[in-house]
Amino acid sequence: MLLLAAGMTAEAAAAITDPWERLSRALTGPQALDDDTIERLEARTIGFHRLEYVLPARAIYQGLTTHINELSTLLQSGPPDRFRRRLAATAGEAATLASWIAWDLKQPRQSASFERVSALAAKESGHQIIQACTHAYKSYAVEGRAAYEAVRQAQQFLPAQGDDATRAWLLSREAEELAALGDRRAIEVLHQAEEAYGRARPHRERAWTRFLDPGRMAAFQLSTYVRLGDEHHVIEAGQTALSAVGQESDHKKAAIIYADIAQAQLQIGDIAEGVTYARRALESAQRSESTWGIQHLATVEKALAPHTDHTVRELLGDIAATRRNEGPSPA
Repeated sequence: MLLLAAGMTAEAAAAITDPWERLSRALTGPQALDDDTIERLEARTIGFHRLEYVLPARAIYQGLTTHINELSTLLQSGPPDRFRRRLAATAGEAATLASWIAWDLKQPRQSASFERVSALAAKESGHQIIQACTHAYKSYAVEGRAAYEAVRQAQQFLPAQGDDATRAWLLSREAEELAALGDRRAIEVLHQAEEAYGRARPHRERAWTRFLDPGRMAAFQLSTYVRLGDEHHVIEAGQTALSAVGQESDHKKAAIIYADIAQAQLQIGDIAEGVTYARRALESAQRSESTWGIQHLATVEKALAPHTDHTVRELLGDIAATRRNEGPSPA
């Protein structure tokens, strides 16, 4: 499944995973690293990033840590410099994802440890942009000014040119957090994000940029305009974002989009429609077991708190129960 997620054919996957081939290679003695081996490891890292969009964190965490252990073993074997840098880069890309997933699983100590490792890998490989991804993930775990500062810190690791997919992501996040702070500069930054996305090649740039597509950009626009209270643009962005939620497996993205639409409906006073979309957001977050999705409902909860309608109280009770059931895991 990981190999297929990385864009490999079923025949190629079978060739790599046939047990007799692997045993035969092992019995003939240690094999020197080659480009094909490195490419397979890089493809596997990409596969984990792609799987994170659609699977619960617990479903891929163990496999991801096993992959990181394998990369660690190869790095310790003293590979040539050109392979060592590539191994360090893909290890850093894997570690920054592991940090995010550990946070999602409410394991803060593991998350912090993987964050430190990803920073070390970024330095060792010469790919400092890996830290841009780490800080971008961190911006989702905090709120207010701290989230904005995390995004700004991430942008410091962008190169002067290139990596436009990461640039578009970070500018979109900056626009969201500026809007949350009530800063109208968010609109200008959002336009800069759209320009960067127009130049980007998300499926070719970095392991973590594969998620960025027109639907996700529409979701960023929706979130920004909702936070600014811009009803006109909310309607257009909402329709575009909703059209992108068409796959049954896309529950993580759906949870965020539904929560933003719920907030927009509550802002214009349509309580019934707001509750409907908030319920969809909750169900999507539950299916994907997404801490981020549940966290994103906080603003909706505050807007609904004064209402005493039965459907509202029932929804608020279900959100609270979901939070309790997802209580902290052992760190």
